[in-house]
Amino acid sequence: MGLSVGAAILIATTATSWAAEGRPKAKKAEATRPVVLQRSDADLYAATLAGRYAQNVNDPRLAAQAWVQAFYRRPHDVELYDQATAANLEIGNFAMVVRMAKLVPATQRTDEAVLALAVEAFTEGRFADAGRLLESRAFDAGLTQFASHLRAYALLGQGQTQAAVDLAAKPTGSAALDEAALMSRAFILAHAGRSAEAIRLLDQAHQAGQDSPTGLRLYGQLLTAAGRQSDAIARLTPFATGNSPMASALSGALADAQAGGRVVSRSSFLSSATSGLLTLVEARKGQRASGETTELLYLLAFLNPGSSAVNAVLGQHLVSYGQADQAELILSRVGSTSPDYVAAQVELAWLIYDRDPVLALQKAERLAAAQDVPAAWTVLADMLAANRRDLEAEAAYHRLIQTGEAGRWSASQMWPLYFGRGGARERLGRWQEALADLRQAKTLAPNQANVLNYLGYALADRGENLDEALGLLRSAMRLRPRSGAIADSYGWALFKLGRYEEAVGMLERAAILAPTLAEVADHLGDAYWRTGHEDEARMEWGRALSLSPPEDMAAALEIKLDKGLPPDPRKAADAAIIAQSKPR
Repeated sequence: MGLSVGAAILIATTATSWAAEGRPKAKKAEATRPVVLQRSDADLYAATLAGRYAQNVNDPRLAAQAWVQAFYRRPHDVELYDQATAANLEIGNFAMVVRMAKLVPATQRTDEAVLALAVEAFTEGRFADAGRLLESRAFDAGLTQFASHLRAYALLGQGQTQAAVDLAAKPTGSAALDEAALMSRAFILAHAGRSAEAIRLLDQAHQAGQDSPTGLRLYGQLLTAAGRQSDAIARLTPFATGNSPMASALSGALADAQAGGRVVSRSSFLSSATSGLLTLVEARKGQRASGETTELLYLLAFLNPGSSAVNAVLGQHLVSYGQADQAELILSRVGSTSPDYVAAQVELAWLIYDRDPVLALQKAERLAAAQDVPAAWTVLADMLAANRRDLEAEAAYHRLIQTGEAGRWSASQMWPLYFGRGGARERLGRWQEALADLRQAKTLAPNQANVLNYLGYALADRGENLDEALGLLRSAMRLRPRSGAIADSYGWALFKLGRYEEAVGMLERAAILAPTLAEVADHLGDAYWRTGHEDEARMEWGRALSLSPPEDMAAALEIKLDKGLPPDPRKAADAAIIAQSKPR
């Protein structure tokens, strides 16, 4: 590795601070002599700087590579080991975590590194070694239960079924933690052939509101195999009906139950262990720190790289925390035969949309053609609307609404469909039909800010029912007080009511909250003009034009910049001008 210019400069200018990194200080008599660093020191310092830089610019892969380089140049340095371990955990590189853990004393290993070593032993069939690693460690509170269940599966792998069952059932002192473990315990029992006991645990999980798709699929299979077909259908139907990704993930399990079930073959040991541990992570996902959940999901991907269920959950989790590039890579691993395939493809389509809306729409079209399920139709309808192919979007939403009404879908599943169809119809110029849809969406979701904002703005922009529009927009603002788009809608309703001074104040607030929205700048310019601030108005119209507005808005802005607004019919003087200009 060559010495970079930046590293050379920093070595020259920061040599005196290098002592703080652990090097011996020069004697006082030799303080004026130049400090010459060894090549290994220079490489170490450059790698450390690269790691810090990568963290500052949010580049986790570069950070992981840099900290590993630093660690291998000084493997006895605990701080470098911790930095390198944390950075590689963030990107799921457990193989590197394992390699580094083997180079440091056992007492210096992090909890996550010990788990990674145990998983490596587990995947190699060294269940006794995995158990010893886990038993010898006092894990932090957030990881204790996961480590305990991993150890239980290691016992199961050694044929010690009852010991595994007893360890997994050991009370934690927390009712919430014990409930979270029910489905994982059921997988241990099911793999051991103790289906009746597994069903009883899944019954308890159902009562406790545990709804992991992986656990629910096992529940349906075991109930059907036990001759309890009606119970299986009753348990699965609320989750498998509708247009959500979860419904698509469980629709196959419901279809199997309705058909009387298939012969349930015992899953592989690795599959059972992965699935059980996944339900444990999912049950506590909302109570853990996001980083800890990420690490556990990556750990399961290390345990079983081919698990579509793990990859689907991990990918969706990464999406929710803004790690789009890594999420796309993980979600692409979910195979087309997996029940989680549609959910993964829906997430992928929206990730692609951020950089290429047309390509995302093409992906949604292929998904809907290949997977005739409501979740696929829904992402297609949403993509058509987002790409302003409103006639096709309206038809897709209409199809979904008919299916949902026939299937008695819940209000939470239906309101987005009426909202979507209403928006498409409004843009197509079919206002009365759109108004009916938007009012239906509001009835189903009275506290949904987007619905209140869209309906209020549409009414205000048309000058219809302005008092109602203002009331709707006030409610939307209470729900989302930091939304620039909603503040803009409220300000525009005030403008339409002729309350121009109030409109200026609200639209100035909207411009602060949403400085890159051309429509906000356009509206603020109009309000300035009506209040006599013509220079400020032209400045805002010019700013709106610089924000790449749609073609029709850009054309209107050019006219305003040239001629200003036409006279205001609400003002007597302006009304006289309008009357004089009309042909006699």
